[in-house]
Amino acid sequence: MTFLEVLQLISGPLLGAVIGVFTNYIAVKMLFRPYHAHYIGKWHIPFTPGIMPRRQKALGKALGHAISESLVRREDLEQALLSDEVSKTVARAVLALPSIEASGTGIFGEEKYEDKREEVLDALTDRILAGVQSFDLGAIITAEATAAIRGYTSKNPLLGMFVNDNLIASLTAPIVEKVAAFLEGEGREKVRDKLEQELEPYEQKPIRELITDTEKFETVLIALYRHLVEKHAYAVVSHFHIEQMVEEKIEAMPPKELEALVLSVMKKELNAVIWLGAGIGFVIGLINIGIDFITKL
Repeated sequence: MTFLEVLQLISGPLLGAVIGVFTNYIAVKMLFRPYHAHYIGKWHIPFTPGIMPRRQKALGKALGHAISESLVRREDLEQALLSDEVSKTVARAVLALPSIEASGTGIFGEEKYEDKREEVLDALTDRILAGVQSFDLGAIITAEATAAIRGYTSKNPLLGMFVNDNLIASLTAPIVEKVAAFLEGEGREKVRDKLEQELEPYEQKPIRELITDTEKFETVLIALYRHLVEKHAYAVVSHFHIEQMVEEKIEAMPPKELEALVLSVMKKELNAVIWLGAGIGFVIGLINIGIDFITKL
């Protein structure tokens, strides 16, 4: 068999392999290229843009839904956040905080911390005064005064003839009013000043120094942390709007960047598809040789 005959024999499979490589290479490239639609006048050139740029929004929606529904679920978040390692890390981080003042200043800034501090003091003062006023001081003072006067008049029958409940009530009424006015005005200021004096030493101490039993307090912190996670895990996941975030990220990604992202994951597989085309083309060429050989018999 001459060289030309051999060349003619293998040219079919080789040509099939070249055609297979070329067509699959074009097909892979058409997944991403061209990046944008092209027109001749008003006529839209078919297959522009490529499949991925054209379906980029649908891809983002599908990925967002898959991630939010399958990968970032409430159960997965709870499992991760409720692990012993994470729970202990959070509790120990709280115990390792510096003073209340330093922590508050670090979180809010000095000016905002002062505002928050004032708000807390005002709220505590209001709570204390509300608690005091809920005891109905008027009734308590009247009852105590009545009991005291009755005890005194029991030893002085003559005086008891002139003292009755109405007289006692009239005598104690101004006292009740004075107490109420004191609580609303000067008393409130005194309570607030006292609270501020009591709070100040604790503001300067590290959190750990404020706790007498750190191990027990750590256990309480862990229990509190886990309760919050279990109660609010779904709200946390929902708050992130993961599906929307992923969809917007994919949709806003430039087509070239999207191509690089996909190729970083699937480059080997896509190259395998290209060379598979060469193999299929080569096999088809061999089949054609076999068919020619059989027809010549």
